[in-house]
Amino acid sequence: MVRVAENGVVAARMAMEALGWATGLTIRLSVSSRLLVVAPCDSRGQASVPPKMSLTMPARLRAQCRIRPGDQVLLAALVEHDLLVVYPQHVLHEMVTAYHTELASTPHRTAAK
Repeated sequence: MVRVAENGVVAARMAMEALGWATGLTIRLSVSSRLLVVAPCDSRGQASVPPKMSLTMPARLRAQCRIRPGDQVLLAALVEHDLLVVYPQHVLHEMVTAYHTELASTPHRTAAK
């Protein structure tokens, strides 16, 4: 979990290092299912990985994902897909709530005594 700065920057070093991404790598940012998805690209991308290994999320994409300055977001390195996914708070809340609803509706066995 990282906090979004006023300018849309988040610290992403750990996630980028887990992916094996290096400074200068050209990346493409897009929105899919209310998540910000970052992927390396061969052609001219929208951005590149800076020396500080941070991620600058453009205001237009943040708005589409309902990410505001000061929010905390989850950065997930999907190593097997070579993607960095940014999960906004409201999406995490919905995912956890749905999981708990399903868990509560599942019959549970009591432990044998």
